[in-house]
Amino acid sequence: MLTITDGGSLTRALNLPIDLRLKRLLIERRDQLGGEIAGHARFVLFGARDRPCWLEEALGFSIFQNAGDGTWYGDPDYSPGFDTLEDHGFCYELTFEFTADFTHVILIERVPGVHRDVLEFCAKYARQDA
Repeated sequence: MLTITDGGSLTRALNLPIDLRLKRLLIERRDQLGGEIAGHARFVLFGARDRPCWLEEALGFSIFQNAGDGTWYGDPDYSPGFDTLEDHGFCYELTFEFTADFTHVILIERVPGVHRDVLEFCAKYARQDA
């Protein structure tokens, strides 16, 4: 798992051997933020062999819980707590905006070895790219 919180950590991430499509998406999101990530967003890349508990630890919350009403994925009255969940084909992009000026962005790779529960959650709720 990789966490990106500022320009320096983005530069380091872009120099790693990660999927070129992920790199392009990260650059696009950085540019949408006006060129600076720090203070505006936290990006987390979730990939093969990563565990959901690591994601929860990095974010400070679980993607499986609706923070507004406390329900969990699988509860009969559960409704997702994310703001957007998009299927880009090569990855899912999940966003949480708990404040007007900061967004948590989780990029979940669609490769063998990614935790099944995370992929099933995303597949159930994702909207397809236009």
